[in-house]
Amino acid sequence: MDQQQIKSMADDFIHRLHRVEEGDPQAVDILVEMFAEDAELSNPVAERNGRAYRGRDAVERFWREYRHLFREVHSEFVDVTAGDHSAGLFWRSNGVDASGARLEYEGVSLLVFDDQGKIRRFRGYFDSNSLHHRPH
Repeated sequence: MDQQQIKSMADDFIHRLHRVEEGDPQAVDILVEMFAEDAELSNPVAERNGRAYRGRDAVERFWREYRHLFREVHSEFVDVTAGDHSAGLFWRSNGVDASGARLEYEGVSLLVFDDQGKIRRFRGYFDSNSLHHRPH
């Protein structure tokens, strides 16, 4: 794969994630189609809680849990970098969590693609202690 193909797949991921964030009931299934059967997914919160997401069913569970953490959420992608088999997505998210508190945080997500163009590894990087809650 070349960098343009990787960039296009990263843009597709962003589009599908936005559908999840908008609450489209079919969006999680559509997003999970991008992941390989043996995909691995992790982020600081999952690691702190001792959770591992391995395999497409676990990845689906993660994205359903992610959406249920928020009453509303929107991620703005400020930059996307592409290599031969991976993409880095630099983002800022804000919204309202399940308790009604406003929040904002930022980070980077790494997507590693297999030779079939499926996401083999997803890794989110952000400081879980820096989830900024703001008053209404």
